[in-house]
Amino acid sequence: VMEVLRAANLLPAIFFLKSRADCEKAIEMCEPVEETSLVKSREEFEARVEELLDEFPFLRGHKHLEVLLRARVGAHHGGQLPYWKVFLEKLMQEGYLEAIFSTSTVAAGVNFPARTVVICQSDRFNGHEFVPLTATELLQMTGRAGRRGMDEVGFVLILPGPYQDARYIYDLLKSPPDPIFSQVRVNFSMVLNLLLSHQPDEIKDLFAVSLATFQNMASERKKKRKAQARLFRKLQEWEEDIACDSVEEALEMRKRYQNLTDRIKELKKEWKRKSLPSAVQHLLVRGRVFYNRRSVPYVVLERPEPFADRVKSVRLTIPVKTRRGRVKVSYIRLSRIARIGHHISDLPSLEDVGEWHRIMTEFYEDPRESSPVFWGPDEEMAELLEHRSSLPCEGCKLYAACIKGSDHPFGHLLHRFQMSLEATTSVQDKLWKSFVYHMRFLQQEGYVNPDGSLTPDGIWASKLRLDQPLLISEGIRNEVFPANDPPLLAGLIAPFVIDRERAQDIELGALIYKFPDLAKHYFHMIQTLQRLKNRLQEWGFAIPPLPFWTVPTVYFWAKGSNWEEVKEIVRMDEGDLVMLIIRTADHLHQIESLVDSHEDLARSAGEARSLIMREPVIVV
Repeated sequence: VMEVLRAANLLPAIFFLKSRADCEKAIEMCEPVEETSLVKSREEFEARVEELLDEFPFLRGHKHLEVLLRARVGAHHGGQLPYWKVFLEKLMQEGYLEAIFSTSTVAAGVNFPARTVVICQSDRFNGHEFVPLTATELLQMTGRAGRRGMDEVGFVLILPGPYQDARYIYDLLKSPPDPIFSQVRVNFSMVLNLLLSHQPDEIKDLFAVSLATFQNMASERKKKRKAQARLFRKLQEWEEDIACDSVEEALEMRKRYQNLTDRIKELKKEWKRKSLPSAVQHLLVRGRVFYNRRSVPYVVLERPEPFADRVKSVRLTIPVKTRRGRVKVSYIRLSRIARIGHHISDLPSLEDVGEWHRIMTEFYEDPRESSPVFWGPDEEMAELLEHRSSLPCEGCKLYAACIKGSDHPFGHLLHRFQMSLEATTSVQDKLWKSFVYHMRFLQQEGYVNPDGSLTPDGIWASKLRLDQPLLISEGIRNEVFPANDPPLLAGLIAPFVIDRERAQDIELGALIYKFPDLAKHYFHMIQTLQRLKNRLQEWGFAIPPLPFWTVPTVYFWAKGSNWEEVKEIVRMDEGDLVMLIIRTADHLHQIESLVDSHEDLARSAGEARSLIMREPVIVV
């Protein structure tokens, strides 16, 4: 393709590919370039590259530099360092490169034009799955074709392939841009900030004049609510029998009860698969010391199979317990393990009772620290069952009709009424109800007073303009974030910036074994936040994964480790690593704003942010 474009004088080009890996494979496939249709000569190109490397010396060891010099092409995607993307953009803008290979997901952010745009597929990856391109996305991609002041016309090449639907692309090119829709969503940060300066009634009026409400006004006027009113009157006939104060409360309680039940079912499935967190199971190798709930120490003889419920072990006790001339073996249920200890290397055979006696004597003469197994499924199960039993549902006369879905008139009416509400509620009402729902949870947690004003905790928490302000504010309330250790503070804040599970989570056990001190602080934080996480889940709010791998990654970067050392901790693209650090810095910046209420923590957050915002994370 490059040869044809070069011969037709259609370079430079931007290739939009489906994945980062495809971009990097593509540049490796490009042949060395001696003669080119570009105005800039090879000598000029190499001189300019050298100038930019003097400006960005960190890039001299970049893995794609050799390909760039050889073939005058580059890969530009979200997994690249910001430095490298700026480097490529400068070269492309100045006419030194023949082609850039980019993912379609960054089409809107590509800051360079080209004579030709090559589209290799008619879909894109949205972070979860491949979805068809929209008219606006295609317009963003094709809009890069044609260089201002150099080309009278730009070219778009639709390249055939297994992921290409040329007819679909043709139809999109004739389609108008996608309409703009309001993306307003109520969250805890929004609620706290609105309540900081408005009364609830004023906030309801604000929703009435929002773009979301305006866009739906015409259709909402046409909706009829007579059938819904009839359903409501029929439901009111059963109010004497329900444990809730109203039909509306019954709908909310049913939702909360079902959320708790769903989580309990998930835990039961986890119990069937394993009785311990995966991180702990990774550590149960031969020689690992562990303690049961009565603090009795054991040492693992054999690593348990993935779906086993017991571990083969020896009890560490003096005198050594034997049976028929061999050290006695115990099979301990995984669910009984309470703490994890150090590792004893080179365990002897069970027949060598004398050596076992020596090991046990040394064990008691030199006791080591152990780490608790935080919040196993049984503890969380007890917490969830307690929450569920505190709801009025199980003592209600209509429990079976409401929760179990039995063949009862009330159950049918309630289901139809809920469906009717979802179909006829205006956008304004949905926003307002979501706001009130969030506000009630904040009242329960002590951030909002009954009259809608903020409590002292609510006032300082409103300054945390974050995706998960409640989890972080709960940590601040319980002093789990250190005010005198900036690197550790940065490390413990890092998990909150991750919004979905990553492949790195699989290595949790190995990372905990490698960084036990950090794991201790991390699990203390998780244990402290667990009750709030359960309550959030009960109310139907999303819970972030809070992965451990982010903690050592950001901690050691803050401690001064070099870039290569940090990359060794967790395998991920450099661009993703940069984004993790930048988002952590943004969270720390929000904590800096708490100087009036948490002066020491705010100062520590500022120091932590300055420690992690250094090359190559930022372009200076």
